[in-house]
Amino acid sequence: MTTMYPIPPTPPRTFGNFGKLAPKFNAKTLKLSKYTGPMTPISPTPVGKVFREYKVPPGKWGMLGNDQVGDCTIAAIAHMLMNETVHTGTLVTPTLAEVMAAYSAISGYDPATGANDNGCAITDVLEYWRTHGLSGHKILAWAQVDYQNFWHVKQAIWLFGALNIGIRVPQSAMDQFSNNQFWDVVPNDGGIIGLHSIPNFGYGSQGTNCITWGQRQGMTWNWFSSYVEEAYVIISSDWFNQLTKETPSGFDIAALETDLKSIVA
Repeated sequence: MTTMYPIPPTPPRTFGNFGKLAPKFNAKTLKLSKYTGPMTPISPTPVGKVFREYKVPPGKWGMLGNDQVGDCTIAAIAHMLMNETVHTGTLVTPTLAEVMAAYSAISGYDPATGANDNGCAITDVLEYWRTHGLSGHKILAWAQVDYQNFWHVKQAIWLFGALNIGIRVPQSAMDQFSNNQFWDVVPNDGGIIGLHSIPNFGYGSQGTNCITWGQRQGMTWNWFSSYVEEAYVIISSDWFNQLTKETPSGFDIAALETDLKSIVA
């Protein structure tokens, strides 16, 4: 199989932990399709390929505690904050202490005893990010994306810079990660061994790219369709300000602005 881009040689890849809980309803969750349209193809039309993750140096991502505890949901938003700030200003890299403090606040994890290392629901983490912030940065809101519609997925990454996805992880994905291979569907995947939260920063004709356990990882569209179970875009002030300056034709910015005001009211 020809990959979207060659994955460069890396030292032995280190697995982290999982830590995503099952999808959880939150009344503040917006729907991205409301501001674009329900049809496929929809307007605005995303560009053919985007690789936003390359602006952060590969060795800069880090595990952010996910090699120690099940804080993947916090590590994911920390990586999203890094990606956003490197594109809109100066790179902000959350510290391990900040990430662990957020994980403790949301999950009840006790770093002194190791108790309550039970993971978090993505929407609980996004609400914490909205109300409390991370590294001094708060978000305005988040919007759910139809992850089975690849046009919506591409559009989300193109418009908002990233896609926060929750995945079911088969054993085959661990084997492929260890061997520096794309995540792809195999006849016997070995069964689901955990739930994981990761950010997607790019896409091409064959699949999409994420950062997981501090490493860049690709996945085919077939794998994405088979194992993703939730997906959200993040609406932050810095990125939103850029969006309003260059609003693509067909994007209903006025409706989004109205909904953002209702969330903070």
